[in-house]
Amino acid sequence: MNDDNRNKLVNRAAYAGIIGNTFLAILKLFIGIFTGSLAILADGIDTTTDIATSFLTLIAAKISNKPPDKSHPYGHEKIETIITKLLSLVIIFAGYNLLIKSIKNIITPEFKINNLILVLITASISVIIKYFLFKYKLKIGKKINSPSSIADAMNMKNDVLISLSVLIGITIYYFTGIKILDPIIALLVSLMIFKVGFETFFEASNDLMDGSKNLGKIYLDIVNVVDKYEDIKNPHKIRVRKSGFVFFVDMHLEINGEKTINEAHSIIMKIEKEIKQLNVYIKDITIHVEPIGNNEKECFGYDENLIKRTFGNEEENNGI
Repeated sequence: MNDDNRNKLVNRAAYAGIIGNTFLAILKLFIGIFTGSLAILADGIDTTTDIATSFLTLIAAKISNKPPDKSHPYGHEKIETIITKLLSLVIIFAGYNLLIKSIKNIITPEFKINNLILVLITASISVIIKYFLFKYKLKIGKKINSPSSIADAMNMKNDVLISLSVLIGITIYYFTGIKILDPIIALLVSLMIFKVGFETFFEASNDLMDGSKNLGKIYLDIVNVVDKYEDIKNPHKIRVRKSGFVFFVDMHLEINGEKTINEAHSIIMKIEKEIKQLNVYIKDITIHVEPIGNNEKECFGYDENLIKRTFGNEEENNGI
């Protein structure tokens, strides 16, 4: 997929989120203030943060598609991870504010809720719209391998659960009249927001630290390709790092010392081509060639045995 098509898909998903969430935010905030329901007001505040996340996703897409330059020779794709981290902080901040307000209302329940039917209708509308936004954004995010779009989609999934919990809680309140249920629901909503915020924060941190989490499929593909070549031995010092939606691969290979430079280069080019065909988001592969039997001490990176021990289960789960 070229950059223009990728950018169009990101923009389409982001604008869908902005339009849908703006409608829901206005509706929920108005109904929350009009009826006095803290639960639907909390849901509305959370939806307001979703508008910000959609705008941030647009910014990430615009910057990440810029070509490499003198200041950024690896490209600009990592901006998506940085934006994802910013999204997590926005989500955590929203969760904190809701938590404080919910606790205050549980301790001193001086509030009255009117027109519960309006709250129920609003929560039902929110569940339906949020579900479709979640499915749509997740589909786009996976198609273009965009961490910021996927993070935005998972935030939508969280919003579905939030709106659903509000709907269930207000329904119970409607039939039982237990007033304290409203701030308790708001408290549970804030905890859900916290959970998604911290999960997103730590996942983005792992990517920024070039962690190997969720990269097992690529590591296994690398060793499976190399194993096809009889003249290549001991793939080692293999390192894969994620940069936004693309990956960079470094590794060392041992090759028959009788091969000429041209012959070795031809084999290496074939290996690179095969690996990239297995994952179109691998942007660059750097291979260091050594003679077979090289005893140089190299203390970091994965070798074939360590990859199979660490990620072997992923090979079975993915049907590789």
